[in-house]
Amino acid sequence: MGEAMATEAIKVSARFPVTPERLYRAWLDSTEHGRFTGGGADIEPVVGGRFMSWDDYITGMLLQLEHARRVVMTWRTTEFPDDAPDSRLEVLFVPEGEGTRLTLIHTDIPSGDGDKYEDGWIDYYFEPMQRYFRKIAAEESKPHATHLAAMKKGAAPVRKKTGATAAKKTVVAKPKKKSPAPKKSVGKKARDTAAANRKAARRKSAKLAKKNAARKSAARVARKTAGKAKIRKGNRLAKRLAQGKKSGKGKKK
Repeated sequence: MGEAMATEAIKVSARFPVTPERLYRAWLDSTEHGRFTGGGADIEPVVGGRFMSWDDYITGMLLQLEHARRVVMTWRTTEFPDDAPDSRLEVLFVPEGEGTRLTLIHTDIPSGDGDKYEDGWIDYYFEPMQRYFRKIAAEESKPHATHLAAMKKGAAPVRKKTGATAAKKTVVAKPKKKSPAPKKSVGKKARDTAAANRKAARRKSAKLAKKNAARKSAARVARKTAGKAKIRKGNRLAKRLAQGKKSGKGKKK
């Protein structure tokens, strides 16, 4: 039997201004996962279901699901060596104040790639997720703020009518004129074009993410190589000096 491949492990975390249940649902929802990362996602939210994000750059399988608490999955990218097994990702959702502490425990990463994927989690997940969920939290707090303002003024809070009441109001209201058929077809064409543009933007973003990751990896390798070269040069110089001292001592004798 051959020796096991060397691996690395990392742990990263960040706080988000939404509940664990809200964050858990977003993580396992294909559409929302794609929105908060910026890359296309396709997720089967069941044990044994397949997981894909960043337009097939990341793939895996869901192994364990604990609602609003924990997700365990296999995880690999297209940059993993062909003979490397899948890594393991554990996602923890822990309440923290009025928000959630999201912690990622990523193990069995191919040796030498730990720093690259740690940077990737921060740059391509945590940072866009912070912007996305801050916006969500702000939008969800607006109705509450409107209610408090109305209470202070002594007026009844504004409420949206739903159900039967809303249906009656729609019947009484003046009917809107129907748009001619040509305008509908133009609207569909515009929506299709916008969808195609968004898809192209996601692909471009994914390619840029891969390119940036490759650059960072190359820079780290270059720094390590340069450092080793300096050490070797210093060792050779020290060796020459030591030999010179020995030969000098021999002449004096």
